[in-house]
Amino acid sequence: MANRYSVRYEPVHTTEQAGLEVVDTPQAPPEKLIQQLQHPSNDPAYSSPIPVASLGGTYPGPPPPPPVDSYGQQGFAAGSPGGYGGHPQFNGAPPLPEPEPESRICGLKRWVFFVLILGAVVVVAAAVGGGVGGALAGRSNNNNNNNSSAGSSDGQSTTATTTTTGGVATTTSAGPTSTTSAPPQLPTPGTFAAVKSSDPNQDNFNSLTYFFQDINTPDIWMWTHIRGRDWVQIGKLEGLNPAPRANSSIAAVQAPDADTISLFYTAENGTLFDVTGSPQNTDWSMGTLAPLTNYGVLVSEGSGMGASWWGNKDDNGPGYRIRIYYVDSAASRVRELAYDANKTPRWFVTDQQLETCAPQAKITIAHLPPENSTSTRRETAHLFYQNRDGDLRHFPGYDGTWDSSYAETIRETSIPPNAYITASLYVNAARNHTIRLWYLDSSSRLGVITGLGQSKKAFPDFDSLGTFDDRELVSGFSTNYISLGQVDGGSIAVVGWGDGNEQVRVYYRANIRGNGGKNGAVEIAGTPQWQSKVLEIEEL
Repeated sequence: MANRYSVRYEPVHTTEQAGLEVVDTPQAPPEKLIQQLQHPSNDPAYSSPIPVASLGGTYPGPPPPPPVDSYGQQGFAAGSPGGYGGHPQFNGAPPLPEPEPESRICGLKRWVFFVLILGAVVVVAAAVGGGVGGALAGRSNNNNNNNSSAGSSDGQSTTATTTTTGGVATTTSAGPTSTTSAPPQLPTPGTFAAVKSSDPNQDNFNSLTYFFQDINTPDIWMWTHIRGRDWVQIGKLEGLNPAPRANSSIAAVQAPDADTISLFYTAENGTLFDVTGSPQNTDWSMGTLAPLTNYGVLVSEGSGMGASWWGNKDDNGPGYRIRIYYVDSAASRVRELAYDANKTPRWFVTDQQLETCAPQAKITIAHLPPENSTSTRRETAHLFYQNRDGDLRHFPGYDGTWDSSYAETIRETSIPPNAYITASLYVNAARNHTIRLWYLDSSSRLGVITGLGQSKKAFPDFDSLGTFDDRELVSGFSTNYISLGQVDGGSIAVVGWGDGNEQVRVYYRANIRGNGGKNGAVEIAGTPQWQSKVLEIEEL
C-alpha cells in the first residue's frame, strides 16, 4: 500500500464570500487524447452457462487415421496384368547379355578416379575461402561491436515463427521483440464517484472515499481519508465480475451501514451492477442488483448517474432504502431504480414519470437527510440532469415521489454540452439548506451554481424555484491553474457536510500542466477557507 502524495495548498476563492473574486479566463489547457479500449462483452455474474445441444446417437469417436501412401506399401506380383512385369531373370524371359568390363585409370574405376579428383578440388577451395573469410570477419568485427551492444542494451532480440498450414511448415522472421518488460502504466483518472461515511442520520464526517476508473483499463481505484489521518491510496478494487466497461458511469452510497460502501457501475453491454465493500480494503463482493432486475437495467453509454440513500440508515433494517437515477439506453429517459428492504424483489425500477433527456445526459442528486432516526419529516431530495436541448433541469421536493409541476429549467450557458455535474447540500436551516452544483466549464475551470434546498414537505410555502444564482469560478491567487481540470466538462464528484461551517470536497482529474506533468486527482476543499490538494497516483 502506498500513501505518498504531493500536496499543494493555495487559497481558492469564489465571488460569493468576502474577499473572493471572479478570475479572468485562463489559457486553455493543451489538447488531450483519451484512449478508450474495447473490452470483452460481459456475461452476467450470476447466469448459468449456456447448455450444449446434444449431438444425437453415439458419439463416433475420433476420425480414422489418414490412409497410408500406397506407393510406399503396395507391391506388384510378377507378371501381373497392367503392372510392372518383374525382372526378366525371374519371369522366364531370356537372360540379359553380360555387361562388358569397365575401363580403369590407375587401377581405379573411372567414376571413382573422377570423384577423388573432385573431392580434392573442393577441399582446396574450402581452405582458401575460409582463410579469406576469417580475415574479413576480423576486420569488420570492431565496426559491428557497437551496434550489437546497443541492441543488447535495448533488450531486443530477433525471433522466428514457424507455422504449419495444410501440413507444410513455413518459417517467417519476426521483427525485434523486447526481452524486458515495460514499466507498468500508472492509472489515469477517468470517471469519478465520492462518498462520505457518517453516523446514522447525522451530517458528520468519519471518513471520505473517492473512486475513479482508469481511462486505459476497466480498473476502478479507491482512495480513503480517515478522520484524524491523511489520504491513503487503498488500491484497485477486486471482485468486480463482470468488469466495468470503458468510461463507465459510477456512483457510490454509504450503505447499508457506516462501515460499508455500495458502488454502482455499468458492464460492457450497459447492464448496471452493484458491488459492496469496506473503504479500507480492496476485496469487494458483488451485490444482487443485476440478478434481481433480470439484468434489465441498461444504462446509456456515456451518460452519468446519481445515487443516494433514503429514509433511515439503520443497518439494513426495515427503513433502509436507496435511490439511483440513470439514463435508460432504450428510451433516453431518466429512470428511478429503488432498493427497499420491505419489498420483494428488493431492487426494482419504479414507475416515476420522469422526462426524456439527452442520451449522454449527466445526472446528480442532492439529498437532505431526516432530522433523526424517528422523524423523516424534513427529508427531501433535488434531482438535476440535462434535457434534450442541453439545458439543466431541476426537480425539487422529493418525498418518495416526484412532482413534475415543481420542475424548472436552469439556463446556464457556461456548462458544456453533456458535461458532468455533481451536487452538495449544506444542512443548515438558517440558510435554507444551501445547494451547490459543481462542474468543469469549456476551459476546464471549476464552476459552481448556488441555490436553496429547503424541503417543501416540511415547509409547504417554500419555493426553491428561481433561487439558483449565476455561476462563480474557483481559482487561486498565484496561478490560474490551481483548480483546472484536465478535461473540459469532465467527470467530477463531491461530498459535503456541516462541521461548524459548511464543508465540501470536490474531486476531478488534475490538470497535467498545472501539476508539473504528473498524473493525479485534485481535491478542492472549503468552505469558508478554500484550499486545494493534489493527490498523485502511486504504483502499488
